[in-house]
Amino acid sequence: MTLADARGLALSTDRPASVAGYAQALDLFNSLRTDPVAVLQPVLDEDPDFIAGHLLTAGFMLSGFDAGLLPSARECLAAASGGRRRPNPRERSFQAALQHWADGDMAHANRLLDRHLVDHPRDLFALQLAHMSDLVLGRSQMLRDRIGRVLAQWSEDDAGFGYLLGMQAFGLEECNEYARAEALGLQALERNPHDTWAVHAVAHVYEMQGRVDEGIRWLSTGTSLWQRDNALAVHNFWHLALLHLSNDDPASALAVYDRAIAPGPASMAMDLADASALLWRLGLRGVDVAGRWQSLAARWREQAHWGWSVFNDVHAMLALVGAQEHEAAQAGRRAMAAVPAAAPGPWWAEAGTVCEAVMAFGEGRHAHCAELLLPLLPDAQGYGGSQAQRSLLHLTAMEAARRAGDAALWRGLDSEGSARRPARGRPSAVSCAARSLATA
Repeated sequence: MTLADARGLALSTDRPASVAGYAQALDLFNSLRTDPVAVLQPVLDEDPDFIAGHLLTAGFMLSGFDAGLLPSARECLAAASGGRRRPNPRERSFQAALQHWADGDMAHANRLLDRHLVDHPRDLFALQLAHMSDLVLGRSQMLRDRIGRVLAQWSEDDAGFGYLLGMQAFGLEECNEYARAEALGLQALERNPHDTWAVHAVAHVYEMQGRVDEGIRWLSTGTSLWQRDNALAVHNFWHLALLHLSNDDPASALAVYDRAIAPGPASMAMDLADASALLWRLGLRGVDVAGRWQSLAARWREQAHWGWSVFNDVHAMLALVGAQEHEAAQAGRRAMAAVPAAAPGPWWAEAGTVCEAVMAFGEGRHAHCAELLLPLLPDAQGYGGSQAQRSLLHLTAMEAARRAGDAALWRGLDSEGSARRPARGRPSAVSCAARSLATA
């Protein structure tokens, strides 16, 4: 006997308890609550041939976007293929994509998920993983259009439909469709107040539209369920800190760092990246972050896996440069230089240039830093991440130009930021930073 999940997808098991545990773990992951692995592991202990359960665990590992978790993901995939049951076509298709991801090629996995979701548009877990990898790979348009491809195959009454709205809200925001993004994000939260991704999407809208006070209220008092036991908590606190920076309040941003972003024992690579990005932005404004760089750099030295993710490597380099750990930074740069030109994703051919620019900035060679970054700004999609995250390159180029005394380049980049200034509300984080640098 084959059972099915809440959306009618067949699961290769005959145990109702396995299906129930699968549903509970998936719902926790959909809202990024912890700990879906702890929920699923007893199920797998009782049903070791539960293929979909092993695939679910592998996907949990891969969603951390941390190369240190790839071996664990491969173990889960081996367990999925090593049991007595035979996978159904959907499970085979999904496992093929996850295997490429676990083997280090997220870009190929993402392309396989493109087709998988055409054939299996109601596979909510595959959809969420594809959406998350779209973000890391810089596929901004697919953040919106991937959800659009499958919506016709869903009903508003389907279990998990609200999560589609939250993902679509974020995709619309990344494509600058702010009004629709906000409306869908709020609809998603009406359905499920635990939908942290929808909270995140609305926070992006406030930030990109320069609605700073609304954004601070949204993340401080308007929503709160995401603040504890949630994999996205650090990142949403990072957004709160950016809103404080846009409000010309670096002291509050630094307080958020100390309270909620500074790395702890359980911090993953994406958490460390948020910490690096915030300290670097504060440094660009001349804020003294004291010894915070040293403790962050120590974590990156333990956790960095050079040459797999340009996004992670650049943020590791920010911390090493900020801590003035020149030898470790040089070692990281050599490791990045050794990556083949045609390396699989998530890698960007310009990764080494970005890190060279970061090192030049740290060494006071600001003109060289600006020279390296300028041609990369129009093609920064390969860096990955959201618009808010990629703006770090623009801010660094601006401050490098200012410190180098290159008034023409500074004015040009400032004008570029002003051209993107929201039509209403306060300036965005980029343009607000530009204003503060002009008077620094």
